[in-house]
Amino acid sequence: MSTDRDVTRIVRSWLEEGVSALPDRVLDTVLDQLPATPQRRSWWPARRFREMNSFARFAVAAAAVLAIAIVGINLYPRPGGIGGPGPASPSPRVSPSPQPSPSLQAARMTVAGTELPGASLLQLTAQLPAGWVNNISAANDGPLAPSGTAFFVSLVDNTFADPCSHVQRTPKLGPTVSALATALAEIPNVTASQPVQATMAGQTATYVELTIPSSLPCAFDKFYLWQDSKDADWWALAPNELIRVWILQVQGQRVAIAARSWPQSTEQSKTQLQGVLDSIEFTTGSAPSSANPAAS
Repeated sequence: MSTDRDVTRIVRSWLEEGVSALPDRVLDTVLDQLPATPQRRSWWPARRFREMNSFARFAVAAAAVLAIAIVGINLYPRPGGIGGPGPASPSPRVSPSPQPSPSLQAARMTVAGTELPGASLLQLTAQLPAGWVNNISAANDGPLAPSGTAFFVSLVDNTFADPCSHVQRTPKLGPTVSALATALAEIPNVTASQPVQATMAGQTATYVELTIPSSLPCAFDKFYLWQDSKDADWWALAPNELIRVWILQVQGQRVAIAARSWPQSTEQSKTQLQGVLDSIEFTTGSAPSSANPAAS
């Protein structure tokens, strides 16, 4: 299996000659922005994809070339007419538009598992406070465990009968909200509350709290909770983690919205997290939300 360095080398080889050979600093910047093999970031361990085939890597390389070409077009000087470039056209005057509060930023996010080929894309918006990071299907307030908070949103394709060995539940999880609530309560080594009815994103939801213990049979980041699609997994992060889960049907798809916190999470962080949860709106087919669990 080729490595990310192989992809970088191939892309560089395609750009060795001609005016399309961008300076290293430009190339490196573009490559840093590309979705290479998903890896854990220091500030947010995102979904883990267990494998990536050669075709996917070729797609990454192709995306790199396209992105680099676009950057090159915009960065290299354009030839002018005889005597040099003509005078710049005056910019049209644009009336200023109302600006949102500088302390909040509307973030568009995607429900993990719906972005894949053949899936029905499902997106949402959330108001993120200053300092929060949008990781497409997850967001957090900078430093995470043990003092921060975070949330993520995903489909749930299946849970794990053995989270440490990554053995999936059999038979596979059923498609209903109640089936998922039951399956979450059956995850080994995790304490689950009784499911209750709640409201999330303006819709009826089933609410469950999962408590991760102070120790597990394996490392916390090896303890898988569920997968949103084949080999795309979410896992625990740290001891005594509280994961509040709202399960709801959105546009015919079962969605889990999961909020993470720890005993050491600051009150400010928890307050911001609740504000983010309250602001969630799915882009179509849902009304504005007022998310507060019916149980703590």
